[in-house]
Amino acid sequence: MPSMTPGGYCCPECDTEQCNCRCGESICLVGVFIFIAACLFWLLGAALGWNSYRPDADDSFHQFNIWWFQLSFVLVVLGIVYAIIFRQGKAFSREPQDGVVGAEKDTGDEPESAPTPYIMLSAEP
Repeated sequence: MPSMTPGGYCCPECDTEQCNCRCGESICLVGVFIFIAACLFWLLGAALGWNSYRPDADDSFHQFNIWWFQLSFVLVVLGIVYAIIFRQGKAFSREPQDGVVGAEKDTGDEPESAPTPYIMLSAEP
């Protein structure tokens, strides 16, 4: 039975703290990629004169390209919403560095060991 969190219903194996699932961010990135591709095809259509809008034509290149722009916007928005809802406020966040989490205060009781000295190697001829 899936857990009661929203992520448990969609992807039960990704409902643990250790999963580190980035599905929302990936969906958002796919939307950005489609937007860039649609921009390039719009520029291609502008260069070749294919971007003329024909409202009665079903096969208009411009209408087809606008559909890709709309798809990219929908994917970016859905990716952000998915990340916020299913990761419960941890969307687009980074994990803390390992040294920062477990760092203990130095009390000064023990002397620190000196770093390993650097030895300069001779250059090859």
